[in-house]
Amino acid sequence: MMKRSIKLIIALVIALSILTLLTSPWPWGVAQSQEIVLIPSQEINLIDNKHTWKPYGHTIISQNQSNLQIVVVTNYKDKTYSRAFLPTQINSSMNKSLLTLDYASQSNKGNATFLAEIRDINGSEIFWYNRLNNTNGQLSNETHTIPSNIVNRPLELRLYAITNGPGEHILTVKKASIIIH
Repeated sequence: MMKRSIKLIIALVIALSILTLLTSPWPWGVAQSQEIVLIPSQEINLIDNKHTWKPYGHTIISQNQSNLQIVVVTNYKDKTYSRAFLPTQINSSMNKSLLTLDYASQSNKGNATFLAEIRDINGSEIFWYNRLNNTNGQLSNETHTIPSNIVNRPLELRLYAITNGPGEHILTVKKASIIIH
C-alpha cells in the first residue's frame, strides 16, 4: 500500500513537472501565442466639406464632396505658378504617412507642368513634392510616401499648374487623402 502511494505521488509530481514544462514560455516548452495589436490607420479626406481649397494666380476652383477641379487659363508669356492650396494641420500620434491621389490632368492649349507639394504654412520650407503626370484627361491613381515631420504642425498642400506661356489647363482630383498609420 505504501509503495502504491509513493508511486502515485511520484507519478503526480512527474505529471505536474511535465505540465509546468509544457506551459512555460519558449524555448523551454511549447511556444505561446503572442498577442498582435493592430493599430488602425487614419484616413483624412482632403477634398471633403471640412477642407476648402483656395486659388492662387490664374486658378479657378470648383469643389464638392467628391471632386476638386482646378482650371488655369492664362495669357501671360512668362512662367506662372498657378495653384490651388489648402492650409491645414494633421494631428496624429502615428508617424507613417501616405498621400493618395486619383486625378486627371490635361492641357487643352499650351503646356503645363503639374505638381503636388506639401510646405510649412509660411511657405518657406518644402517637406515633399512630386511631379504629376499629364494624363491627357485619363484618371490616374498614385500613392506617395510622405515624410513623418508633416504631422502636428500647420501645413499647406499645393497642387500646381506651372505654365511657360498662354494656355488652358485642367487638373481634376477625384480623391486626395492622407493615410496615417
